[in-house]
Amino acid sequence: MEFTQEQFAAMISEKCKLIRTEAGYTQDRMAEIVGLSKKTLVQVEKGRQALNFTAAALIAVLFRRGEIIQSMYGDSVLEIVDLVSTKTTSKAWYKTMGGKVWWNEMRKTAHFCLQKHVLTGHYRILDHADYLHYYSMDEEESYARLQELEKGREQHE
Repeated sequence: MEFTQEQFAAMISEKCKLIRTEAGYTQDRMAEIVGLSKKTLVQVEKGRQALNFTAAALIAVLFRRGEIIQSMYGDSVLEIVDLVSTKTTSKAWYKTMGGKVWWNEMRKTAHFCLQKHVLTGHYRILDHADYLHYYSMDEEESYARLQELEKGREQHE
């Protein structure tokens, strides 16, 4: 089952008031930052309405360093938003936290580790220094890319 934009937006909507409170913003200020009317924000915070994906993604990205978002998605907010919005794979290289909490190790090679996110089900490949080399929603494609990366690394040694 694929993690959807609607599921993502619902999760952020449920925590919207906590996210705003953690950041120390009033409803007026939060609505202004996110580009919503205060009335809409109040409806979301009361559970009467859900954010659309764009507003949810903006909140997740802007407040990704806060404890609430970290407790929901760990260090993977940007890649989750990217995958859920575009449904495409990515070849990104940046340092991660290594996947100690939100990730299951699927396969480890001499130079890389394929992990699966426990919530969204997407895959990523890290090197042993915890740099991200690839992520995708497609399991078969991820295993193939792991083999390609490993082969490429072995050829350079």
